[in-house]
Amino acid sequence: MKRYLRQLSFLVYALLLRWPIWMLIWTAGRTGIFKTVFLIYPTDSSECLDFCPDVPWLRRFFSGRPTPAGLIMNGWLPVGLYLVIPNPALELMRKKNRSLVNNITRRMLWIKNLSGAQTIGLAGQLGPIFEKRHGIPMVPPFYSSTYGNIFSIQEAVGHLATAIGKMPWQVSVAILGGGELGEQLEHHLGDDGYRLSMVGVRYTRKGSVKLADEQETDRQLEQADVVINLLPRGKDFMGCSLHRRIPKAATIIDFSRPQIPAETIAQTVVMGNRVQRRGIHFFMKLPGGWKRYELPACSMPSIMAAMSGQTADSLEEFRLTARQMAFQTALAGAPLPLYKTIQHRLRNLAGECSIVTHFFLFVLKNKLALTH
Repeated sequence: MKRYLRQLSFLVYALLLRWPIWMLIWTAGRTGIFKTVFLIYPTDSSECLDFCPDVPWLRRFFSGRPTPAGLIMNGWLPVGLYLVIPNPALELMRKKNRSLVNNITRRMLWIKNLSGAQTIGLAGQLGPIFEKRHGIPMVPPFYSSTYGNIFSIQEAVGHLATAIGKMPWQVSVAILGGGELGEQLEHHLGDDGYRLSMVGVRYTRKGSVKLADEQETDRQLEQADVVINLLPRGKDFMGCSLHRRIPKAATIIDFSRPQIPAETIAQTVVMGNRVQRRGIHFFMKLPGGWKRYELPACSMPSIMAAMSGQTADSLEEFRLTARQMAFQTALAGAPLPLYKTIQHRLRNLAGECSIVTHFFLFVLKNKLALTH
């Protein structure tokens, strides 16, 4: 029932109220309230159904048309819009669809100008697809997902290392698949001090995934504490029987979409693409099992650039800015409500005042003793 109501509301404002909604966005944008616009896409038909009924003419109408799906909120104040297209990554990757990608790019620029936003964020694989397959440079106002994804995984690995009580050089991390993201993770996690291994895979013409060397894979995974799954789909992970090769005590940081069916394997599976920052959330909630406080890591670059007014030139600069802005892994759990944070700080302040008062009385008592 909840899905049908969401589909109905989406169709009402996306079709019947389409132009009034754009006028409302333009009017609100004149106040400077919107800082960023963020584009998402479905990974499978189920996510698409969370927005729109599976009707062919509707899919054709919305194809390549970024449509408002919700707001990015900072507390009670909107700071951005998120939009959706029904086109999956594999469709946009094809060179024959370059004109479709160019239309999406042009429309996102129009929406940015209409809303008064400063940045355009692209979810997941959209940035690499636009840049490497279709030659659209990821320079401001466009922001790809790469830095946000690396930050999210680094923070997740650090959180897990702390949870098991080990220092980085004691933690064995295996990276499955990878490509460019895997190479960057290998470099940056290596700089953090973790023991790393890259598990090689090859892709068949039919689109399936095979292990490059099964014996070498078994050797690499036998002592793994953390496994980062960068394979495209959860079924690729299961198809290689990787869950039978990984120790049951290991934790899998999953970056695939659709994700690994966690309920069918012995290892703990956590999502590697989710971060949090107090106050910031997506309304309406993102499809695909996202919790209210969880933010997609791929949205971080555009949100941070819009809120700070600065673009990070390196991952080190990005990490420093992210920590200054209090972004952290969503594995840490939901942030405490603001009133509890204030109570905690007041309690600490009261404790500090008590210590200072006792010290002052001690000094005063000693001075009085010396004068007598």
